[in-house]
Formats: sequence, C-alpha cells, structure tokens
Amino acid sequence: MALTSIFKTMKSEGYILKPLDQYLLSLNVRDEEGNDRAIDVNAPSQVGTCARARYYARLQKEKDGNSVSPRLRRIYDNGTHFHIRTQEYLLDQGMLIMDEVPVRNDEYNIQGHTDGLFKISSIELGILELKSIKTEDFQKLKDALEQHKQQASVYMFCIESRRKYLQSKYKNKVNFNLSLKKRAKYYESLYQHLEGGRKHTREEKIEYQVNLHTRVDEILFEIKKPIKKCVVVYEDKNNQNMKEYLIEWDDEIIEPILEDYTYLNNCVSKKKTPSRCARTKSDSACKWCDYRGTCWIV
Repeated sequence: MALTSIFKTMKSEGYILKPLDQYLLSLNVRDEEGNDRAIDVNAPSQVGTCARARYYARLQKEKDGNSVSPRLRRIYDNGTHFHIRTQEYLLDQGMLIMDEVPVRNDEYNIQGHTDGLFKISSIELGILELKSIKTEDFQKLKDALEQHKQQASVYMFCIESRRKYLQSKYKNKVNFNLSLKKRAKYYESLYQHLEGGRKHTREEKIEYQVNLHTRVDEILFEIKKPIKKCVVVYEDKNNQNMKEYLIEWDDEIIEPILEDYTYLNNCVSKKKTPSRCARTKSDSACKWCDYRGTCWIV
C-alpha cells in the first residue's frame, strides 16, 4: 500500500484513539502473563466479597476471560495515579513515613499491602487507605464504606500483630538487628511466585519486596503504642474534592473476618467449594465476577 493510502486510512479511523484503544486492550494479555499478585492468600482488598470467588482465585481456576475495556483501564489507572499523587504529597509534607506498606499474617494466611503508615505523634502511628469514587457515591458519604472498614481492620490486625510479635521476640535492638538475615529469608519465601519482566528481573523484584518488609519491621520495632487507627481518604473522581474518616479498632468487625478466613483456608485445604453467595447467576454479585461461568456450571 502506498504511503499516501496508509495516511488516508489512519486519518479515516483516527490517528490516536483507535491505536490507543488497541494498545490498552493488549494490556489484558500482559496482565495475565505478568501478574505479580501473591498466590493462594487471603487478600485484604477482597475482604467481604464472595467466598466462592475467592476460593476459585486461590486455586488459580481459569477466569472467564472478560477483558478490561480501554475505558475501564483508564478508570483503573486514574485511581492508581490518585494513590501515587496523594502519597507523594504526604511524603513530601512529612506526615507519611512510608507508602505501599506490605502486610503479612501467617496464622490466617493474609497477604497484601496498605497505602501507608503516617505519624499521629512521636509514639503513635496510623494506617492510611486511599479510595477514589464517583461523584454520586462521594456525595452520599457520611462515614467510611463498610467494606473499607473491614479492609482497614485487616490491615490494623496484621500490622499490630507484627508489631507485638517483634517486640516480644526481640528484647533489644541488638537482637533485633541480628535477626535480619533470618527475617529476610522468610520474606523471600513469600515471593517465589514472582517472574522477571521488561523492567526488572525476578531477583530484583524479590529483593525489593524483602526490603519493604524489613523496613516495616524497623519502623514497628520502635513504636511502643498499639497501632489501632486507620484513616480512609476518599477523593471525588470528577472534581478532586476529598473527605477523610477515622476507623478505630473494633473486635466486632475483625472477629467475623478472621472466622471467614479460617473457613476459607479450610475449604482450600480440603478442596471443598464454598456455597454460592447468590441464588441466581443474574444476581448483581455475579454480574462482573471473573468466575461466573465456572461457578454456575459446577
């Protein structure tokens, strides 16, 4: 085809938008090939969602293959950049002492990360969670959403449990420092599922995660006051207005979550599929589920 004909075709189909959409669609393949998410763990971000879907995810069942549309990809990325932007503001301001904080609890097989740790005072830390939502939902906010309260409670449980463990296990800073290699080896074991990518090798990715965990340990070992507060900050996607809500430790929130994790861990161990969370596949809980097909064929 002549060069002039190529330019005419591009112009009739759009110079930018069509190639951009094609690129964004191609990222679905890359997501499947290079997903660094932890395998077979209870992710705090999924707390309160369908146990059956989480069960299929932990067993790495094949997803239905619903591609993320270019528009939805842009929505997701806007949310990601809200996190990055706000974290940078707070790091520069000095209140946030660490962003992208990894959490882990062996007893309940919980693994994930929270958006940050911030200084409440010289002896107390809080947990930061960032959420971007559409205007109509933002305007209705009078308190943090229930799922976000649950998620915050899981982060508080994991981080406070780790703080108490470190301070009971190591009686002084010398003993704590001497444990670095042992702790690093343990953290390495959590990331053996990682694969090398275009920008970083597998070894570099593992080292990065290990360094994050050991940095959190350094922070937690020095903090004497229990970590029992989380602030959830919401931003309106349309106009960047913001609201914040304080969530404090509540046994009534965390106890049923831990019971749910115990139940799901047993289901995975015994390969026993949990009950459905809906009566029919047309239920709203099933509409966008990655395992809708698998769930309703079984």
